[in-house]
Formats: sequence, structure tokens, C-alpha cells
Amino acid sequence: MTTAPPWRQNLRLLATHPDVHARIVCIPPAGGGASFFHPWAADLPPGFELWAVQLPGREDRLGDPPLSDLLLAARRVAAALQWLVDRPYVLFGHSMGALVGYEAARILATQRVPGPRHLFASGCTPPDRHVPNDEPLSSPQQVIDELRRIGFSSDALDDPETRAVVIPAIQHDLRMFYSYAHRPGQQLTCPITVLVGGEDPHVPAADSPGWSRHTTAPVRTGVLPGDHYYLLDSHPEIIARISSSLTG
Repeated sequence: MTTAPPWRQNLRLLATHPDVHARIVCIPPAGGGASFFHPWAADLPPGFELWAVQLPGREDRLGDPPLSDLLLAARRVAAALQWLVDRPYVLFGHSMGALVGYEAARILATQRVPGPRHLFASGCTPPDRHVPNDEPLSSPQQVIDELRRIGFSSDALDDPETRAVVIPAIQHDLRMFYSYAHRPGQQLTCPITVLVGGEDPHVPAADSPGWSRHTTAPVRTGVLPGDHYYLLDSHPEIIARISSSLTG
């Protein structure tokens, strides 16, 4: 039995245009799959491809055991990205996805593999400000309560059949996110843009400049209307910022 290459396992192509000159690779928040970024396809500029990370335990990988180690997730993403380095690319990660993207970029740097031209860290405090939390979130209700605490709003959480399908992946992702502890060492050399929702109660905009401790390149910050999931309504502006970072 042939094992699929890392990009086929862990990445999904959401949209493309002729004469591709750059790629946007998105990493979803805890519990999210590649389809989280499907709405972005309609606003993709000419010449770009849109890719999204698909970690195990969700959507078309529902039968694969979920991960509980963020660095392992980052290693899998880094291995997949090596198949895309023939074009410039930007990494965009939201919440947990921002940490996965950051760590994946660090791994590529240590391996001397071309990394992202730009990292967009959305809805996430600087890695060294992340405080590990060993709360087990052992029951489905604890997971639902935590999702609602951080601002996730979906009728799917009220449906028992849907909960039975999605809660295991979310539970592992939250453990992965909350157990993460930053390790000093490799700095990035690409610019970082930090975006947060102005009404996000969990990610203060005042913390955004702290990402400058993690790269030797410039760090830009931006505040957009909305809460922790501000990007659901702001993706056209976000895509414009991303494309500008590659073409400007």
C-alpha cells in the first residue's frame, strides 16, 4: 500500500488561477478543517492559489486519529509545505493555527528549506506569552463550554449527532493548544503581520507588538472589527493584505 505524500495528506487545494505566481496557505483554528477557508476562494486574486491545512480527525480525515501535540502538527505541516516551495507563499494561521504556522516556519528555517515570505498571525498572543494550561477538558460538555467561552457560536453544538462527530477533534486540538509551551531558539527572518479582532476578550491588541521578539524582520499589527472570530466577516480585507505582502 502506497503512502500518500505529506502535501496530499495534510493540505487541500481550495482554489487556483492560471499562471500561479504565489500561494496562500491557511491553518484553521482548533477544531477547524480546510473548509473553514472555503469562503476565501471567491475573493482570491488572479495569479494566486489558496491552500488550507487538513489535520487528522476532521472532515475527509475523520477516520484518522487526532493529534494532541502542537509541535507534531507543526512538523507535519512543515513536511507538507516543502512540496510548495517552487512558488512564494504566505502562511496565515488563526488562533491555534497561528502557533502551528509559526512553529512550522521555525522547523523549515532549521532545515534550511525556503520558508514563507510572510507569516500572518491572527487572533493569537505572542508564542512566549502563551501560558500552558493542563485542564483536561475531559467531557464533551467541558469542550462546548470552553468553545462558547472563547466566542465560538454555532447551532452545530446543539445537535447531538454533530457533537459526536466534531467534539473529539476539537477536544484534542484544545489540549494541543493549551499544552503548548514556547521554546527559545530559532527566530524567523520573514515579516509578521499580527491581526486581532477589536472586541476579542482573549487576545489583547496591546500584546501584538510582542511578536517582534520572534523574527528579525519587521512586524506589522492590525485591528479589525469583531471578536475572536472576526475573520469570518473580514476575509476580503485580510486577503487584500496578504496579496499586498507578496506583490507590494
